[in-house]
Amino acid sequence: MITEFLSLLCLGLSLGFEDEKKNETLTKPYLSALPSPVVEQGRNVTLRCLGHRHNVTFMLGKLQDSGYRQEQRSAGYEAEFLLTHLEPKNAGTYFCAYKTMGSQEWSEESEHLQLEVTDDRNKRRAPPGGKVTRSIIAATCCCLSILLLFLSVFLINRCTQHDLSHEESTKRTSHSKLPQQEAMDSSDLERTSVSAERPPGSELC
Repeated sequence: MITEFLSLLCLGLSLGFEDEKKNETLTKPYLSALPSPVVEQGRNVTLRCLGHRHNVTFMLGKLQDSGYRQEQRSAGYEAEFLLTHLEPKNAGTYFCAYKTMGSQEWSEESEHLQLEVTDDRNKRRAPPGGKVTRSIIAATCCCLSILLLFLSVFLINRCTQHDLSHEESTKRTSHSKLPQQEAMDSSDLERTSVSAERPPGSELC
């Protein structure tokens, strides 16, 4: 009688323990991308899911594809999912979850991870924006230098012509004044000579 009672007690305790494990809420894991969530086309990336229990099954899912799922058993607290030879179709939003051995319920999903796949071939074909900008700046500076050079030559030419015309007008003015000055000088000499030839006292008459 005592043996049956102990057996029933042990069975009840074990069932209660199992129910407690089933009702236990699993903390959501953490998902990260190695080496980076931005990957060039054709390269590989590792998505690491870190949980809070060991001896669990990890699951990797994709938000844009409900049929996408990868599962991995792990004796530790984490699992790594390797994605190789990435294509643009592999880009998207990923998440992970885990469950224990005695439970069929998955934990809460991890925070979503946005994976980007860049097309490196297009980058190689197209010239970098920095080089294009530098080329435009260099061409603009060259055109401005040539324009300033022509402007300087034009101004120097104009100033030279103005100086020459000013000198010619000055020379013409000086030449025109010389005959008048000579005529005035000669008339003064004649007057002086006439006054000298007159006898003193003739001015009174």
